[in-house]
Amino acid sequence: MIPYAKQNKGFKYLLTVIDVFSKKLKSRNHFKRAKFKIGDKVRVSRNKEVFDKGYTPNWSTEVLTITRVSPTKPYTYHLKDYYDKPIAGGFYEEELLKTKYSDIYLIEKVLKKSGNTVYVKWLSFDNTHNSWINKNDM
Repeated sequence: MIPYAKQNKGFKYLLTVIDVFSKKLKSRNHFKRAKFKIGDKVRVSRNKEVFDKGYTPNWSTEVLTITRVSPTKPYTYHLKDYYDKPIAGGFYEEELLKTKYSDIYLIEKVLKKSGNTVYVKWLSFDNTHNSWINKNDM
């Protein structure tokens, strides 16, 4: 420390200190915290085709659950669907949108009518979840 101070009125010492601190900063891991947690309900972004309209939705209607967060750089998230089947692959934060998991489900199509009840197909569910509901509940 003292030999450096004698040369160039201490400037060489300052350059050495700056060099040491800059190497420490470069060696640090700059990980930010994960945006989503395990168990969060999310939607996945949809890729639009060339001639898709701009007013069509950008996000899927299916609500998925995060099962695992991989600490890669950037973080990747592994998902499962409503039936607890895992979705193949991992997704980045930019591809996911956190949603409130509401109890309101959208009707895709009315299949049959019988008096005061209707047989409906639910949006983003397969045919095994079709059910009879009252007309007043629609």
